[in-house]
Amino acid sequence: MHVNRLRSFIGLCILLALLFGFGNVLYATGSGNNFSEQINLEKEVIRSLNRIARDYHNANVATKNTDANNSVHVAQNAGENSFKAIISKIELVQQVDTVLKELRSYAYRAKTEAEVYAFNKGLKATEERVNYLATTEDKGFATKISSISLLKKDFTSAHKALKNNKTAIRTNTSNKKNRPAKKSNSLADIKLGAHVISGKTYFAVYSPEATDVTLHLFNKATDKAGKKVAMKKDNGGVWKTIVDGELYGKFYGYTASGPKGDGRLFDPDNLLSDPYAFANVDHNGKSVIVDRNYQWKNKNFKRPESKDAVIYEMHIKDFTAHKSSGVKDSLKGTYLGMLEGKNTGKVLGHLKELGVNVIELMPVHEFDNNFAGVVNHWGYMTSHFFAPECSYASGKNGEGVKELKALIDGLHGEGFAVILDVVYNHTAEGNHEGQPLNFKGLDNPGYYRLMPDNKKYYWNGTGCGNEVRTENPMTAKMILDSLKYWVNEYKVDGFRFDLGTIIDKNTMQRIIDELPSDIILTAEPWAADWQRNQWAKSDFRNTRLSKWNDDFREKIRSLINGQANRNDVMTVLAGSCFWWAAKPAESLNYLEAHDGYTLADLFGNDKRKTRLAAIALLTAQGIPMIHAGQEFDRSKGGNHNSYDQDNDVNYINWTVKEKNRDIFDLYSGLIKMRLKYDNFRHKTALNNQQIEWIQPANGNAVGMILKGKQTFLVLLNGDSHNWADFRLPSEGAWTVVCNGEKISDQGLGSAVGNYNVPPTTGVILRK
Repeated sequence: MHVNRLRSFIGLCILLALLFGFGNVLYATGSGNNFSEQINLEKEVIRSLNRIARDYHNANVATKNTDANNSVHVAQNAGENSFKAIISKIELVQQVDTVLKELRSYAYRAKTEAEVYAFNKGLKATEERVNYLATTEDKGFATKISSISLLKKDFTSAHKALKNNKTAIRTNTSNKKNRPAKKSNSLADIKLGAHVISGKTYFAVYSPEATDVTLHLFNKATDKAGKKVAMKKDNGGVWKTIVDGELYGKFYGYTASGPKGDGRLFDPDNLLSDPYAFANVDHNGKSVIVDRNYQWKNKNFKRPESKDAVIYEMHIKDFTAHKSSGVKDSLKGTYLGMLEGKNTGKVLGHLKELGVNVIELMPVHEFDNNFAGVVNHWGYMTSHFFAPECSYASGKNGEGVKELKALIDGLHGEGFAVILDVVYNHTAEGNHEGQPLNFKGLDNPGYYRLMPDNKKYYWNGTGCGNEVRTENPMTAKMILDSLKYWVNEYKVDGFRFDLGTIIDKNTMQRIIDELPSDIILTAEPWAADWQRNQWAKSDFRNTRLSKWNDDFREKIRSLINGQANRNDVMTVLAGSCFWWAAKPAESLNYLEAHDGYTLADLFGNDKRKTRLAAIALLTAQGIPMIHAGQEFDRSKGGNHNSYDQDNDVNYINWTVKEKNRDIFDLYSGLIKMRLKYDNFRHKTALNNQQIEWIQPANGNAVGMILKGKQTFLVLLNGDSHNWADFRLPSEGAWTVVCNGEKISDQGLGSAVGNYNVPPTTGVILRK
């Protein structure tokens, strides 16, 4: 008997070995190997480029220190020959894409002369191989010739600008603590815009293909004609001039002449604003030279960790514009109006009473608020990425600069971090019918993604008329410059990236790497057209970039409506770490946002459902976000896309708060509990020592056990008709801290053995 078992065991081992070996053969010859080869190609390209740069550097050192000899040149050529050997193996168009992707990535990081040399050699070798394949093997390779030319043009233009701007204008930065530790690359040394320094005003604007750029200076925003000042172009495409005097309060713009066609939109009769303007008169007016000095009162504000953030999404105007806000008329809908009501239950006093710690401002970059003849109330049509929206200020001549700083300073003083909703995926210049305001008239092919077959038209994965060409080095520089400016100049604490996947992966990685490590970053991980996504939700794992979690939204809404997939619900409650997140803080959890239905409208003003939503949201792992008014069951009258409603549909009606005070008190209590106990804010993915589950017979119910110094038990029943019976996991009494309607840290009673949860109710117990 034992011998037979041994023989069977040996036979099984042989069979498994054969199967395993055969499996390896299948893997080696199947599609899996293509992925492996792609990874190897990426590594070999970068390795060879680094070798070219190293050999070039060593050769130069050797030439300077000793007599040049053949061994130096042999060493220098070794890296180039290695790269050519790799390129010679290219047989597929997809392989060219891989090489170009790595070359572009290398170009972003190139700082030294040796790295620039390596990039140029690598691109030249690739171009030669592609040209050969296009003429002898497959005409499909010809489609990549234009991609190579474009990459060459971008790199050459950007690095010429770098070379010619080593003595570029430098602005003063007042707070080194908030200054990014890392530079994006050496392009960061190029200072564009209008800067007042030592009695002179310096102007610099980028327009690489222009043949003439003229500065126009005006005394008034309404002046039709102004003083013309000639500008001089350096070899990198930056036009500069210096004007005597500190021109604070003056207005300016540019006109640019240049070649026509191939996507260029030069028009010497069209006055353009400055893309780097620090203030602008509306979205389509003149730029303003503004004194940006501000005396900060709260200089030592400490930002919360991402895992500890409770975000409150709000719109500047909506928060104070309603007649019930209690804010005086002159401040309604303004930056400064946001600081009113401190000692009331409205506006600032409301935020303090609620207990959130991060305020997310919907767009405050200068935007077109009447785009294409339609009211654009929300602000997702940015025209200037360095200027504050002037309609929220007391005037349009740059007053918003100091008033927005005062708002951020004041919020910091009350303990709130401030993050900005930013829109770098498209601009207010729209599609081919849109009037050039700045970017189009200076470098349309550089700032926008144009259709390759007809460059009159724009890619439109945003659904807003155009896509910003973020992969272009000077465009990426503009984005990084803008973000760093808002951190250093306005002391903002983070950013939310609208339609984040339109931003190319390399630029998004640079944003993560180069902004200060305590800056909060979150993004919408989608585009309007999913085929235009530059990256996926599963990218940027183990970074500080959180993504808006539509999985959480849909799975928890399904639970609340009695249609739960329990495994999915458990996954999102645990931070989506078994799907695409590496840690809970990569998941930004929300159930209501500015677009879509409010929860009150979605659930037909059913308070049982909105209470259950609050409990699920604020006990889940991840970063919770609340939309303004959600905390007291605000309604928009069923409007699920109120972007064009500059009226009471969007304005916060503060009388509703008192009407639904019970909902507000529940939210406030849940937030306080969340911030008090670490159980709800884990830094890493939870294991079974930290979280367990109870799965009662009712499939629309689930129990979450969160272990720690105290253990919490969150019982959620989404069934609208039936009670859910939960067997409590340990002997002894549990304290009921939330009974589904009220919450108290001191307790609302006790429970032993079993707990029967009513329909559409959430309960929280502690032990």
